[in-house]
Amino acid sequence: MIPARRSPAMLAFFDRYVARYLRRRFHRVRLWPTPDALGTSKGPRIFAMNHASWWDVLVGYALARRVIGAESYAPMDEAQLARYRILSRLGVYSVNRGSVAGIREFLRYSTERLREGAALWITPQGEITPHWRRPVRFQPGLGRLVTHVPGVPVVPVAVAYEFMDEPRPEILVKLGPARVFAPGDAPERVTRTLEQALEHELDALREAILTRDFTPFVTLIEGRTSMSVVYDRVRALRAWFTGRPDPRRHGDVVSDPRRLAR
Repeated sequence: MIPARRSPAMLAFFDRYVARYLRRRFHRVRLWPTPDALGTSKGPRIFAMNHASWWDVLVGYALARRVIGAESYAPMDEAQLARYRILSRLGVYSVNRGSVAGIREFLRYSTERLREGAALWITPQGEITPHWRRPVRFQPGLGRLVTHVPGVPVVPVAVAYEFMDEPRPEILVKLGPARVFAPGDAPERVTRTLEQALEHELDALREAILTRDFTPFVTLIEGRTSMSVVYDRVRALRAWFTGRPDPRRHGDVVSDPRRLAR
């Protein structure tokens, strides 16, 4: 097993790197928060996140550092972490899903981190899956882990990547209310309950995308507005010389036919 070896210096570097990386490649990162999911305590929590893209690693990192603020850890397939071992300096540890011993080691190590008061970020689907695929299905590891630490809140985290009115896509995140399970709950029941909880949050996220109603969201990261930095600067200079307002985003000027029906 490859344990996590968090490095404050590496975390500080990645805080800047990840924010800059997301700004350059996405138009915006929006968050639909749930107060009880964020909480005010620094107690242990598990964040169960759907696995929609390779980007989930960076999105989870940004949420853990900018929104949650608690010391956070995340499991990763052992072969992948062996290739990107630097991630262990950020709190990532390995899991070997191909052996009983590997699963036991995952449960032991994860339980220890939770009992120390840390937060865990887990993608229980185990593979990249489109956010609109139904039903949502998890691998059994999360259910088993929750039964090892009854009383620890589990927060569903729904993530989607969508193109809107700009050349770059947006990242939309919804945090659902925390679920707490009692001692003696069966792992299968825990798994089914959490699958349904994440599916509910994904459905709400999909509805917001379809209706373009982003009222509940706050903007975490504001990214670039076009594919060309030069064009952005020329347009800004033109606005400065002429004194006319310059809509920075395509969505600020595109017509909305839905207004005609009101």
